[in-house]
Amino acid sequence: KLHGWNHHTQWPGTGATPTEEQMDGDIQLLLEAGTTYVRGAHYPQDQRWLDRLDEAGLAMWEETLGPSTSESNLKDWDFFMKHQLAQLDQMMDQSMNHAAIMTWAWFNEGPSDKSDACPAYQACAEKARAADPTRFVTWASNKEDNDKCLDHATLVSFNSYPAWYYSSGDLKKPKEHWDSMAAYVKEHQRGKPFAISETGAGGVYEWAHNSSDAKWTTKYQTEIISADVDAALDNDDLSAITLWHFFDFKGNDDATKKCGPCEYLPGVSPPTCAYVDVNCDRPGGLNHKGVVDFWRRKKEAYGVVAAKYNATGERRVVVV
Repeated sequence: KLHGWNHHTQWPGTGATPTEEQMDGDIQLLLEAGTTYVRGAHYPQDQRWLDRLDEAGLAMWEETLGPSTSESNLKDWDFFMKHQLAQLDQMMDQSMNHAAIMTWAWFNEGPSDKSDACPAYQACAEKARAADPTRFVTWASNKEDNDKCLDHATLVSFNSYPAWYYSSGDLKKPKEHWDSMAAYVKEHQRGKPFAISETGAGGVYEWAHNSSDAKWTTKYQTEIISADVDAALDNDDLSAITLWHFFDFKGNDDATKKCGPCEYLPGVSPPTCAYVDVNCDRPGGLNHKGVVDFWRRKKEAYGVVAAKYNATGERRVVVV
């Protein structure tokens, strides 16, 4: 069973152009936490990053740029799909020889509940399988059991956030949901492995000492993530989990405008919030679902998940 995290290309000070030391630091944190599988969301990856995954013996999911694609995008064969297929070719040509690559993917949370979109999923799958019949092809589907295109995947992958975006406070919901989805895949997509490609919860790093488990506390984040991980590790019909997300990261500018910025403590480094509005979906304009914060300070959930991952006894495979 594979387990790990989603990982964006975003670091303090350097953004999407990290230093060697920054990449090495994240690899070390991932290894300490018992990671065996990383999803590179949501675009082709820096080759230096893939080199490090090869060397560390970690399995990798790489996908084309294409979150928030629409049905009309996937029916546009003269422009959108023309360039999507070209991008898929380029990504695979660039990364084919990386031992870490286990999964080729596309269309994060795309319109796979629409039958008219399925030919686009099919075209990507056929192109990928023709070039490389040895690796899985998939997409992170938030349509789950309403996904109409799953016949074109060789690995079934679902995104969902039980007890966070719905059924808030119900810590039984992660197990109920993931057991249900695993049973669905086993029945309707026989013989295919099933992965949780995204799940988790948000926790503001500075809100770590609250006695209650209110939303946005690191305590509540840990409770939900623990339930997700337990559900994945305990179910023999679930093959992998990549939690969302490894570190906190900046959302778009609209999130900051809507939620307001963090008010930082003066003279404190790394920057630390004195106040942030938690009555919002992106407090301070950040996605707070990381188990470490943007500055890579560990939250409570990091240690809890690391203990669970390391306790599985799974070992990385280093190819030399």
